Amino acid sequence: MFNKTPIHFHGQREIKLEKRKNLEQLMQKRLKIMMIVIIVIGLIFSLKLFSTQIRQKDYYDAKLTQYNTNTFQVDAQRGEIMDRNYKPLVQNKTVICATYYAVKGIKDEEIDAMTKFLMKNVNVDISEVTTRQKKDFLIMKDEKYVTSLIPKKELNAIKGLDSEKSDLTRLQLHYITDDILKKKLSDDDIKYYKIFYAIKSCTSGSSVVLSDISIKEASIIGEHSDLLRGIQVTSDWERKTTDKILKRTLGNLTTRKQGLPSTKKDELIALDYTNDARVGTSGIEGQYEDILKGVSSTYSISYDSNGTPTVKLSQEGTNGANIQLTIDWDLQKKISDFIDKELLAHRSEPFNDHIYCILEDPTTGDIIAMVGREIDQKTGKITDYSAGNYLSAYRIGSTMKSAVIYTAFKNKVIKANHYEDDTPQGLKIAGTKTKYSWKKGLGHLNEVSALAYSSNIWMMQVIIKLAGGKYQYNKPLKINKDAFTKLRNGAGELGLGVKTGIDVDSEALGYRGNAQNAGNLLDFSIGQYDTYTNMQLATYATTLANMGVKITPHLYKSSFTYDDDGNIVTLDTYQKKIVDDMSDQKTAFKQIRAGMKAVIDYGTVSGQFKGFPYQVAAKTGTAEDYTHSGNTDYPNHLLIGYSSVDNPQIVCTVMVERQKNNNSAPSVWKYAVSQYFEKYGYKK
Repeated sequence: MFNKTPIHFHGQREIKLEKRKNLEQLMQKRLKIMMIVIIVIGLIFSLKLFSTQIRQKDYYDAKLTQYNTNTFQVDAQRGEIMDRNYKPLVQNKTVICATYYAVKGIKDEEIDAMTKFLMKNVNVDISEVTTRQKKDFLIMKDEKYVTSLIPKKELNAIKGLDSEKSDLTRLQLHYITDDILKKKLSDDDIKYYKIFYAIKSCTSGSSVVLSDISIKEASIIGEHSDLLRGIQVTSDWERKTTDKILKRTLGNLTTRKQGLPSTKKDELIALDYTNDARVGTSGIEGQYEDILKGVSSTYSISYDSNGTPTVKLSQEGTNGANIQLTIDWDLQKKISDFIDKELLAHRSEPFNDHIYCILEDPTTGDIIAMVGREIDQKTGKITDYSAGNYLSAYRIGSTMKSAVIYTAFKNKVIKANHYEDDTPQGLKIAGTKTKYSWKKGLGHLNEVSALAYSSNIWMMQVIIKLAGGKYQYNKPLKINKDAFTKLRNGAGELGLGVKTGIDVDSEALGYRGNAQNAGNLLDFSIGQYDTYTNMQLATYATTLANMGVKITPHLYKSSFTYDDDGNIVTLDTYQKKIVDDMSDQKTAFKQIRAGMKAVIDYGTVSGQFKGFPYQVAAKTGTAEDYTHSGNTDYPNHLLIGYSSVDNPQIVCTVMVERQKNNNSAPSVWKYAVSQYFEKYGYKK
């Protein structure tokens, strides 16, 4: 009745076998999955590698070349500067250079060998090596010795500081004296380190190692290119000025070594200038930088496995445009030579350091000549100071009187033929010295004869009326101080006491007196108070010549290039700028013109102009100056005017600094105007 089949119980052994079996199955399953994943990933990488090596080979080759290539820029030739007749004033001189293109990983031993080869075979000019550079060279030659010059106390003071390295250099430079340089640094040392440093410091791009080398020297460098790795013969340009006359006005250019001026560096880099680009910093070079500069050429440097560079032109640049100035160089030179003779002839005048002369076309504002000459009284050496025409200001004496008449008419203080008495008694305010004209008692004068005879008293009487004063001999004089403003405004409308706007980088305004008492106002009316530049005088005389139309003087006439046949192609021409127009004051300008003509016909300078072949309207001026001369007056002498009278073709202003026993102004004025008419013709 009972089942006799034996009962079997699973023990620990069976359980372990079961688990092992299940684990083996799971591992086999996962291994298969892993193998499949590996195969898939391998296929993906194989396809990617195929794509990279075959399909995208050109792309990655280009990328490799790009990452192994440097680019740099080379200045295009700068535009040249010509005079009004296209005579060169500033040109480019082509020079042959030895230029080093940075070699990757170059060793000092190789640089040393290259340097010694160049020293042996090429002339190394060290005339422009500065003292600072020489000190740097001595540090490179023997830094241990230079450091030993520094007191230990000072060396200990900088140890451990974050600025230790820069402080050490500062101290080294400080303790290298000129005597030490002479003893420790020979000319050969200077030549060596000039080349060595130029190569060593160039870690990318290029550096001009030697400039203005000969063709023979260039050939030697070319023949030994295997010894001079990275050095190639290149051509460059240098700025060359025709003459030192007008040099400051023409301006300056930085060198490659100087690079961009620090004050404009960020601005210029934003305009795609490179750090070593040559840029105009002053004068015409700076004022017209945007015209004169060209578009730089771009070069690429690629390297082989040894780090040797290969240079290729990537993008060719374009030269800058040329500038034509308004200046006539021949007249500029002739007037300069004439003034030099005047200065030398009057060496006995201890304060006659400068004479200035401007020729201006009143119809356009063209500055035909702008001469300024400076003499060293000790040596007699004469140098150019043309820029003094707009940088130096002087009292102008009686040339101020035309402005007084204009201001009086404008403010309705006088009408045509206004008479005042210039008596021997003079004009005296209580508590002051009596004031006279250059000659006591010039008589009963109107504005025309007052200009002709240069009456101080007439001008003072009129300016007192402008100030609302009532003059009584030897009595106090009360004035309205706004008369100073009225006279300055009137003079400014004509061109005095305001910047002319001439196209230079800086222009002086002149001195304006602060005191405003009656005596100062009287001095102001005869040009013995405020100071003005000769350029302001030229604008003033031009406005008078134009019967009240004031225009801006300028040196720029046009910009141009050349076509393939060498013909001039004008790019831009200056357009006349009218600043102000006071021609509605017709009576004032008519009477002033009559007075300035009378100056020549029968007035203060009639004797000097007797027989002069051209009609002239002019005004003389003599401004007292006792500076450094005690009680002795060494006055400025001036003559401003234009010719012809009814058809003004040329304005001339002459300012002679402090001559006591002479007056060079009339002779300089006549010479300058005569030279102009001889060249360009005279229209009556």
